[in-house]
Amino acid sequence: MAEIFPNEGLFVIMKNAGFTSGGSTPANTFLALFTGYTASTVGTSASVADSYADPTGGAYARQTIAAASWTTTGTTTSGCYATSAQLSFLQATGSYSAAVNGFWVADTLSAAGDKCLLAANFDDTTAVTINTNDQIKVTPTVIFGG
Repeated sequence: MAEIFPNEGLFVIMKNAGFTSGGSTPANTFLALFTGYTASTVGTSASVADSYADPTGGAYARQTIAAASWTTTGTTTSGCYATSAQLSFLQATGSYSAAVNGFWVADTLSAAGDKCLLAANFDDTTAVTINTNDQIKVTPTVIFGG
């Protein structure tokens, strides 16, 4: 599984953690799915939100991650991690525009002016085809390596 914190996301994280001025902890972040890249690759540190194409069709909509739902934290041999409660995307009313290769976390609900805070493939590195009546569930987990 590939995971990345692009530069634009790191700047938001640094600001909200108090390392630069003008930051504030957001009440919500937003879980999105992406159809770009592959099932085992993500963008580079220079990739921006527009690089992570959200699927279209089938009643797809980003899901809200309340700040309070990031509750599980711990350590691994790779670093520290945080896990959010599992989120369910709406049951598809039709097929998505393309196979889903992973998830990403945005700082806004709208694609206009959003920033990609992090992106990751699914653990099994398998693309998921969403058809009518399918529903995808994601338990967002991030690892901060050091």
